[in-house]
Amino acid sequence: MHRWITRFFALMTLGPVALWAACALAVASLRGVYGCRIDAAGIHPCDLHGLAAGETAAMLGILASQGPMIFGPLVLLSAAAWGLYALIRRLRRGAR
Repeated sequence: MHRWITRFFALMTLGPVALWAACALAVASLRGVYGCRIDAAGIHPCDLHGLAAGETAAMLGILASQGPMIFGPLVLLSAAAWGLYALIRRLRRGAR
């Protein structure tokens, strides 16, 4: 049971951070390699090997720029819960 709970808290804490980093890397590569214009002004045309990826690039830009505000509370809450769980487990183990 302990492993499952630890894995759950790890996923809830590190998963959003990994998603935000992946979005930031995708935006950087779309800008650098493909020359797409990604900003908050709106959706701009972006050609990705013949596919229209303007809307996807705009959404990735929003997630990359606003990611800490979107995912921050979830990450902080799950990290605090994980720490509280570890503290309670440590105290219960020491009481035995």
